[in-house]
Amino acid sequence: MMMGGGGGGRMMRNQARPAGSSWRLLGRAAALFRPYRWAFAALVLLLAVTTTFDLVAIRLLGSMVDQMTATGDVSSLDRLLMIFIGLVVASALLGVVQAYTNQVIGQGVMLRLRSDLHDHLQRLSARFYTQTRTGEILSRISTDVNAVQQSVTGTFTEFLANLLTLTIAFALMFTIEWRLALATLLLLPFWVYPTMRVGQHMRDLMRAWHEETAAMSSHLEETLSVSGSMVVRAFGRQEHERERFEASNHELYSLAIRRMMAGRWFNMATGLFGALIPGLVYWYGGRAVIGESLSPGDVVAFAMLVQRVFGPFASIARINTTLLSSLALFERLFEYLDMPVEVEERPDAVRLERARGAISFEDVSFAYTSRDRLALEDVSFEVQPGMMVALVGPSGAGKTTTTYLLQRFYDPTKGVVKIDGHDLRDLSLDSLSRNIGTVMQDTHLFHASLGDNIRYGMLDASDEQVRAAANAAGLDEMIERTPDGLDTVVGERGYRLSGGEQQRVAIARAILKDAPILILDEATASLDSRLEREIREATDRLSEGRTTVVIAHRLSTVVAADLILVFEHARVVERGRHEELLGHEGLYASLYREQFREQGVTPG
Repeated sequence: MMMGGGGGGRMMRNQARPAGSSWRLLGRAAALFRPYRWAFAALVLLLAVTTTFDLVAIRLLGSMVDQMTATGDVSSLDRLLMIFIGLVVASALLGVVQAYTNQVIGQGVMLRLRSDLHDHLQRLSARFYTQTRTGEILSRISTDVNAVQQSVTGTFTEFLANLLTLTIAFALMFTIEWRLALATLLLLPFWVYPTMRVGQHMRDLMRAWHEETAAMSSHLEETLSVSGSMVVRAFGRQEHERERFEASNHELYSLAIRRMMAGRWFNMATGLFGALIPGLVYWYGGRAVIGESLSPGDVVAFAMLVQRVFGPFASIARINTTLLSSLALFERLFEYLDMPVEVEERPDAVRLERARGAISFEDVSFAYTSRDRLALEDVSFEVQPGMMVALVGPSGAGKTTTTYLLQRFYDPTKGVVKIDGHDLRDLSLDSLSRNIGTVMQDTHLFHASLGDNIRYGMLDASDEQVRAAANAAGLDEMIERTPDGLDTVVGERGYRLSGGEQQRVAIARAILKDAPILILDEATASLDSRLEREIREATDRLSEGRTTVVIAHRLSTVVAADLILVFEHARVVERGRHEELLGHEGLYASLYREQFREQGVTPG
């Protein structure tokens, strides 16, 4: 169970992984900023102004050196100091505005990306969730998005600021000594190629690290959940799971070290060269001062500007590797955003108000994937409003798939499913959902209060309506004996409740929803006789006046059904009422008698 999910997740990743170069991914990521283009233009202007102020202030320091060594004019020195202080203070104040603008843009992009990702995931079919591990999905929408946020709000702005620093600093350097500035400029391209190589390596390592992190999250989500931990303990697999976790943990350890060490030699060389450059500048500048072609202030200003050039360039080299590695995160997010929505609502979808409850399947065939055998093959039947139809047959015959298609979790491969004469593909998804209520065998409850779990059937229901639904489902005794009543927290997946109580909550939720079509996946097979009878009485009350589709595991529960559909090998092989099917002496009669023999009862 726990081992099987990973393969499906990898398959989905390989199918959806967006193709294209780093430039295409970068362009697509940059498109996320389009709604903030004016704020982005303001950010660029602020960065340009603050960078200019900072670098002009450095040039003023050179002028102050010249004032000290030349005229000794104190008033000029004072004036230069006032200008210097003004530039530094103005740069600092504008830096606050710049930081705020940067956060507005970055957080806005992340807000939109998270919303788009969540909305798209909500629209994907059940196929995606059956083939992808929950931990993998959570890793993408939380860990990956948070990591991208750091790149958007920090790394990109730093990259832009350093680029502006290089441009403005070189402009000032060329005004001081063009030959030395040109020599400095010619050295920079030698860093471009190794920077790109290191960046690609970092991107590969970043992708591997995040995929391993997602795998670990999936493993922990499966084994540390309530149900997962019980399975681990029941089978004594603690040591096995520890070994699996340690293998993943050591792989993360190895990848993290490789990530941190990637490009360190290159960064060391860049830093070493940046440290040596000022000495070379002072050596060359000193000779120029002696030759009277440069002033001491020019040499000091040029040396400081060179440090401002190689510092940002070394940072750009590191930022470039970070940006390229961040593309791996964007790539992982775009993989999900690019997954096709199989069950799509049409633009002109019909809004079905309260359905009468007529259901029809017309030559419906369906396969979960193109490689799978058909789960349903040429299935046709009609159900009139208010009827109870029972789906019976061996496991894997197509009963549950029929209910999935009725709820439009999937669209049929062939044929049409209709409600009140409307093709489900022509109906709006929300109106379809409102008209169908479900009580499934595997009841899913949220880690919230009992009242909130019931209210999920109708979010705007009052406390009185919630309590009435709970009482109708037979929860009144339990509510009375618990100190918190409807405020009782049910625990993860409802594990603080018994199986019968979980079923009652699901019934109460369906009662509150009050849908005209009801799907019941009979969940009483594992309950004792008294509890089974009580749950069945509650579901009988719930079924009154509704079109009801029952997946019947115990054939004794469908004796009163208006129509029984017998499934075998994806087809409906028999249909009719209980007495008719017994008289046919076919599959239904065989299953019916077999169940009673197992229970030691002679069928009547």
